[in-house]
Amino acid sequence: MVTISLVLAACQSAPEQSTKKVQTKRTAHQTQAPVVKKRVSPDGIQDIDWQITQISGHKAKFFNQWPTLSLNSAVKTVSGHTGCNAVFGRYTFNFSQQKLDMQVNAGHTSCDGALAQEAELVDALQRIQRFQLVGNTLYLLDQSGQRLIQAQKK
Repeated sequence: MVTISLVLAACQSAPEQSTKKVQTKRTAHQTQAPVVKKRVSPDGIQDIDWQITQISGHKAKFFNQWPTLSLNSAVKTVSGHTGCNAVFGRYTFNFSQQKLDMQVNAGHTSCDGALAQEAELVDALQRIQRFQLVGNTLYLLDQSGQRLIQAQKK
């Protein structure tokens, strides 16, 4: 207790001028963190967070979180969530031909009742060949044009 009082007294008795110098010196050396802008692709599909609403005709379910998907145009990586586990991988994309191909994997955490949705989602993502964008809804299709996944912009 006596030590704390002495430290506080020493701080209060320090000359105001030296305190100002220290503050000025700190201000002069402070740097701001660079502002990182999120990349936005003009195609309306990549660099957007999508919430998956349907998987192979079934309504997507919430487990730990809602299933999601995002395509990073800078490095061509897929990221997202099955509802239980993280989804990650790579993709190729051709907007003018409406072609999309993914190679994805998912984590291995076990969630009660989530295994069926997770298996269905990963299987559907592997089969995607094309896409359709209608307003804020993204449809991911197989080679024959069957809708495998439906997602909404978050």
